[in-house]
Amino acid sequence: NGPSLNKTPLDDIDTIAIGMNKINLLYEKTSWRPQMIVCTNGLVIKQNKDFFNTTSTPLFFPVKACYLGIKNRENVFFLNLVDEPVLNENIRKKISSGCTVTYLAFQIAAYLKATEVNVVGVDHSFVYQGKDQEIKKMEGDDVNHFSKDYFKGQYWGNPNLDGSEVLYSISKDYFESKGVPILDYTVNGKLQIFQKGDIQDLIEKYPKKVRA
Repeated sequence: NGPSLNKTPLDDIDTIAIGMNKINLLYEKTSWRPQMIVCTNGLVIKQNKDFFNTTSTPLFFPVKACYLGIKNRENVFFLNLVDEPVLNENIRKKISSGCTVTYLAFQIAAYLKATEVNVVGVDHSFVYQGKDQEIKKMEGDDVNHFSKDYFKGQYWGNPNLDGSEVLYSISKDYFESKGVPILDYTVNGKLQIFQKGDIQDLIEKYPKKVRA
C-alpha cells in the first residue's frame, strides 16, 4: 500500500487480487476492487473496523480480531497465526505470522494454487524515526502510503525492512520450487528480492475486459 499505488493503473488490470489493510482508502480514487482483503495488525483492525464490518469482500483476520470489534460473518475468515518462518500453504490449519502482511497474502495465494504471483504497491521504502516495529503516533501527513490520511494522527508500527526481506526470500524460494513465477511490478519500488516487471506488461497481459 505504498505511494506507488497512486501511479499504478489498477483500473486497467483485470486479474484476481488480494488487497491488504486499509486498501479501501484507495476506493475513492479508482473503480478497481480486490477480490479479498487480509489484515493482521491489531491497530489497523481497530482503526478500519467500520469498513471491515460492512463490506461484502471476503476478509482474512487472525483470531484476535474477534476481540477487536470484528463481527463474525459469512465473508469473514479467522486464521490461526503461528510464529514460525515456514510458508504454510494449508491456511485452514495455520498461517505464519511475520513483520509484513504481504507474507500472509503470499500464503493465501499458495493455498489458492496461484499459477503466478504479481506484486504491486510494495515500495519497500519508509520514512520513520525510532526502532524497527516500534509503535508510534504519526504526526502530520503519512508519506509512506498511498493516502496522506492512512495513519495520520494514529498509531502505527515502524517497519522492519530486513525482516521483511527474509520473508520475501522464503516466498520467492517457495513459489519458484512450485514452478510459479513471482514478479514485482511495483512502480519505482526499492525491493530487490523478486524479478522486476514493467507495469505496462502486466496491463497487456491482463487487460480490463470491455463488457457490453
